[in-house]
Amino acid sequence: MTAEPLSAEPLPADRTRTDPSPAGPAPAKRLTAVPPVEPAPTTRPRAGLAEALVARRNQLTRAAQWFAGTEGDPYGLLLRAGADDPARHEERVREQGPLYRCAPLDTWVTAHRAVAEQVLTDPAFDGTGPDGTPDGLDGLPLRSDLLSLDRATAARLAPLTAFGGPLLWAREENCVAQRAATYARRLLEGCGEHFDLAADFARRLPGAVLAEQFSLPDTAHEEFARVLPDCRYALDGLVCPQPYATARATRAAEATVAALLTRHLSEAGGAGEDTARAAGVLAVSAAETTAVLIVETVRRLRARTGAWERLTADPALAAEAVRETLRTSPPVRLETRTTRTETTLAGTELPAGARVAVLMAAAGRDPGAPAGAAPLGLAPDLHFALSAPLITSIAGAALRTLAETLPHLREAGEPVTRPRSPVLLAPARFPVAKRESTPCAS
Repeated sequence: MTAEPLSAEPLPADRTRTDPSPAGPAPAKRLTAVPPVEPAPTTRPRAGLAEALVARRNQLTRAAQWFAGTEGDPYGLLLRAGADDPARHEERVREQGPLYRCAPLDTWVTAHRAVAEQVLTDPAFDGTGPDGTPDGLDGLPLRSDLLSLDRATAARLAPLTAFGGPLLWAREENCVAQRAATYARRLLEGCGEHFDLAADFARRLPGAVLAEQFSLPDTAHEEFARVLPDCRYALDGLVCPQPYATARATRAAEATVAALLTRHLSEAGGAGEDTARAAGVLAVSAAETTAVLIVETVRRLRARTGAWERLTADPALAAEAVRETLRTSPPVRLETRTTRTETTLAGTELPAGARVAVLMAAAGRDPGAPAGAAPLGLAPDLHFALSAPLITSIAGAALRTLAETLPHLREAGEPVTRPRSPVLLAPARFPVAKRESTPCAS
């Protein structure tokens, strides 16, 4: 087994999905005290120590996930995010019954739809610890500042992100879809014969649409659309520690996005703190999720005989194709919640502070779910309570535009999935060509 490096590394270019993981935490270095010539300032060393402790906690959390997988635990194997198909491990969790305990990671896991729905709607479950423990001190991996919110906060912010509300000028979903289609066509016109569907199209589209919806000025529009894709590791970082340098760079990108929105929304109309925060949560939760949903829907259609051809013959089927992806292969494959109080779940008594993981993809495929049940692809609480309508609207418009403008779209290389992406199974690269290949003239 090859050990995964535990040291910090620069924000990486996305690699293949083979993610060799640690054989164990790196040994601590021996420090030799050297008396300073003059008293050293206290602020910077303390800040450096805090950073080192967070980085170390990330390393240990990642090592625990790797070792859980080594022991054959299916949830540990999911979090390891290796090159194998996660559906196999999700089905192993389902076989354990409605609620399975991953002992190495002290987490309860479910792949059953009815249990998943209870976790995502019952007030006993929430996104943070029951005692309000500050982020970074609760034993979880380093997490996104914008996405670390509880249900009460999400419920307060959600009305601000409604169509025609204080943030989105479009009064209905169809208007957003029309504007998304306009930007999608512009992006595709700028792509060459061969391009990366993930990097050149799917990740660039949400920022352009959101910047317009937030009515950002041209200068801010460009910066926002450029920086937003750098937040793409945030959702995976909620459960899977990213390399520490990557996590820091992601948080820096988030801070840039938040500051830009605060500044320009305030200049536009004196927007309050909640409005700016709602915009940041909406942007970060929607951007990479939308990109993954677009690419995954194209991948699924291209993989099924005749499916892409049916869509190009009738692009109005795009919305249904997106809904099917949300049902069976959603962009968010797992969610975690924490119990606020003692509660009973699937006949099991859970204490306050228990961690529960919902395998969203597996729950969406649950054969015991009611016939015709709505897709479970995006959780109804927390950050997706703000962004789900926008995600589905932009993804549907993007897929329809692809079908209308590039009916002969084809794969032009091996797709690559990003390492350490158990939540999104995000594409690192998805090379495509605009036309079917033709034989060379003899």
